[in-house]
Parts: sequence; C-alpha cells; structure tokens
Amino acid sequence: MIALGGALGGVFVALIAPRVFTGFYELPLGLAACAIVVVAVWRNDPESGLGGSWKQPKALAALLMTLAVAVYAGFVIHAHGSDTRVMARNFYGGLRVRDEEAEHSEEKVRRLLHGTITHGEQYLNPEFQGLPTTYYGPNTGVGRAILQDQEGGPIRVGVIGLGAGTLAAYGRAGDSFRFYEINPLVLRLARTEFTYLKRCKGRVDVTLGDARLSLEREPPEAFDVLVVDAFSSDAIPVHLLTREAFGLYFRHLKLDGVLAVHVSNSHLDLTPVVALSAVAMQKEARLVDTGDEENDVFRASWVLVTGAPDFFDKPLLRTAAIAVPAPRNMRMWTDDYSNLFQILN
Repeated sequence: MIALGGALGGVFVALIAPRVFTGFYELPLGLAACAIVVVAVWRNDPESGLGGSWKQPKALAALLMTLAVAVYAGFVIHAHGSDTRVMARNFYGGLRVRDEEAEHSEEKVRRLLHGTITHGEQYLNPEFQGLPTTYYGPNTGVGRAILQDQEGGPIRVGVIGLGAGTLAAYGRAGDSFRFYEINPLVLRLARTEFTYLKRCKGRVDVTLGDARLSLEREPPEAFDVLVVDAFSSDAIPVHLLTREAFGLYFRHLKLDGVLAVHVSNSHLDLTPVVALSAVAMQKEARLVDTGDEENDVFRASWVLVTGAPDFFDKPLLRTAAIAVPAPRNMRMWTDDYSNLFQILN
C-alpha cells in the first residue's frame, strides 16, 4: 500500500496537477488533507481518547490544529496568486507574471517568475520598454559581448533560454536572434505579456525543444555570440555545461565567435566548470561580474569564452573581464561525470 500510494502520488503530481492547478498547490492541500485524515482515524480509534464530544480537551485541540493547517493551506494558495496578472503551469513547472514596482526605482515593471526566480522583466512605461533589464543590461558580460560585436556590423546571436525575451532588446536592423526554449508556455507568455520580441528591429525566431538536441540536429549556425542562459539560482541543466556541450556550442560559433555563459547562482560556483571546458576547447575564459541598480539591472556573473586573440583587448572588455584560471584539483564535467559537491559555495 505504501508503494501504491507513492506511485499514485507521483502520477498525480506529474500528470494531473499540472493540468488541474495553475500553481504548486498540491503540497499545502496535501498537508491539510493529511491532518483531516489523521483526526478522522483518531476519532474512530477508541484508544486515542478523541471519541465522543468535540468539547473534550484532546478532541478540541485536534480540531483546532486541523483547522489551523487548513487555514494555512488557504493562505499559502491565496498569497501565491495575489497581485498576479497571469498564472499558468505545465510539465516544466509553474509560471507567474506580475506587475509591481522595480526593485531600485519607482517605475512599474512586468516580471516573469518561475518559482521564486525572476526570468526577465520589462518596464511598463513605453519610454523604457526597450531597455534590457535584470541580468542582461549593457554593462553585464552578455551585454558587452553583443555590443562589442555589433560595432563591426550586423551580427547573428543564438540564445539558449528565452525567458521574457529580454536579449532581443539588443536587436538592430540586419541582426538575427535565434532563441532556443524547451517550455512552450514560456514562449506564449513572452509573446503575449512582454514586447521584447515584437519590438526587436532585427530578425527573431524561436526553436522549441531541448536546446542541445536542437543544436545537434542543425547545421552550423555561424553565430557571432551564443548565449547559455538556461539556468539560475540552484537549478542547472548539467547537460548544458559538459565538455561535449561546449564542443557543440563552438561548432555553431564562428572562429572568432563568443560563448557567453550565465553563471549567477545562489549556491554553486559554476565559473570553474566553464573554465575547465574552455581549456579543453583551447579557448580563453574571462569573468564579467557587474550590476547597475539605477537601471534595474541585477548583479550578474557571466563567463565569456572565445578563441579570438584580441577580443578581450577591445574597449568594452579590456577592464571589465577578469581572467579565470582553470582549477587543477577539479575534474572536468562530461556527459558521464559531474560533481556538485566540488562547487558548493
């Protein structure tokens, strides 16, 4: 029965809940249901002392505690959905779109959230809607890489991870941006709730599906910049950080192209992982760690990897990019090996 209950619970969470709920409500509802079941069982157990009148101290205490759990579950559900413009959920998780004040200004922003992580935001004021915000401002590693390459003319940019589509803000006439996104719900919200993709002056297309599988099927794309931005906080797709993945990325980059890897993380130091793969590819890796609170740009860490000998001598990178030495006491991640304990902060 325990095994059956576990199997049914797994089926409910993976297949039923994403179609029934717009958020992760099964945990608070499950806690409330467990409390009700426990009290019901105790009421039918003559040895529990909870039978008879609800006015008995034990029975009354059990009833009040059950009500408290139920009220708490209702509060959690209400708080999760309050002040939310859109809530939606599928196999890949729950997404929310909220309108609220920017963290460092009085301007209103529209924010895309996956759990507690911000996956992009945009000013509601039309005057500022074209500004790249959060982790993608002009002073961040990815912003500097794109702007530096744009000085030579139109460029081709690949982006793994769509979010709100913020990086499309850099698109100019003649530029081409290709986004790779695994979650169709993210694409729907980026198109309906945000205007980065619509406002982009360059060409924009989106490929749905796992980015690595998509890149493996495609002929070389000759990207000037390829952005790996499919993870944040404590969630990382390991298969996008392995030696084999880096080999695939550089197959799709020009000889002097730049790989920009977003390594901002609350619990893991991903910089040495990228540095080791860069050494294996005979490329140079440098870290750009920046933040600009005035323009609602979060503190962000990006590792730029390239084989272009003079790229880091150019104006936008000369002082901002810091050399990243590859650690000698750490094993490179591959499709057959990864070790999170080595990179815990």
